[in-house]
Amino acid sequence: MSGVKVAVLGPGMMGCGIAACAAAGGPHEVRLWGRRPEAAEAGARRATELVEFLASNGVAAPRCGRVVAVSTLKEAVEGAEFVFESVAEDLAVKQALFAEIAGLCGPAAVLCTNTSSLPVSAIAEGCAGAAAARVIAAHFIGPAHLVPLVEVCPSEQAAAAIAALPDAAAGPVERVRNFLLGIGKKPAVLKKEIDGFIAARLQAALYRECLHLVESGVADCEAVDGAVFNGFGRRLNQIGPFIQADFAGVDLVQRTHATFFPQLGAYQRDVRADALVQEGRTGVKALRGHYDWTEQTAKATAGRR
Repeated sequence: MSGVKVAVLGPGMMGCGIAACAAAGGPHEVRLWGRRPEAAEAGARRATELVEFLASNGVAAPRCGRVVAVSTLKEAVEGAEFVFESVAEDLAVKQALFAEIAGLCGPAAVLCTNTSSLPVSAIAEGCAGAAAARVIAAHFIGPAHLVPLVEVCPSEQAAAAIAALPDAAAGPVERVRNFLLGIGKKPAVLKKEIDGFIAARLQAALYRECLHLVESGVADCEAVDGAVFNGFGRRLNQIGPFIQADFAGVDLVQRTHATFFPQLGAYQRDVRADALVQEGRTGVKALRGHYDWTEQTAKATAGRR
């Protein structure tokens, strides 16, 4: 793979991980920008450490790129083929940033947001003119340097522009998808926008049924968690639900689901979390949430996680 210029905006945990992925995936020139130069410098050092970690474990390209800190947006995005934004999850902040970089990038640069909760099309509205049609989501899952999945979702503006192209491969979605494949990621391309994309919605659906089982007195948190990580969770990193259904037999799955689909929980609010937060049981940071934690048990579980 020949190297390309990549800009990463935001030197936080996700930004460092994204920069490391790009550099570890080939001889790419990766520029990391932050509003505070010292934060960008620290982020570049952290990203470089992650690249070295991946290389030492044999999961980096034979020729890696470099992550360098830059102090201005112009320096970050000038000549970049791909721009990956990972700043605060605030619509106004992201819109302002995209408005600024749209005037600094070349006309072919793909502008990617790492948002996990904001509408991509709303972020694209920050861009003037044709630049909005180059805004898409490229949502990395943390820790970005270890998790292969990247959810790719076009903004409405990008989707409309792609539909008008004689060859969709020239559009921003396919260009980013091919780049991600080239650096060893596993992109999942959405056909249209939806809140939460794919992964967060699947996690929420599972969590909602976990909540139903606990709140209705069927089992406690420990039993429910154990059923996941000692049971079907073991195969989820190899086969997804539809593959599993094919192997089990769609006819069998049909009969089974007909029995208990009507019984599944339909909570519209996380009533258990509402009560826990009211009690100050906010999770590991408070050493109490669904479980009671100690510093030792929290550290051990974090390492396993």
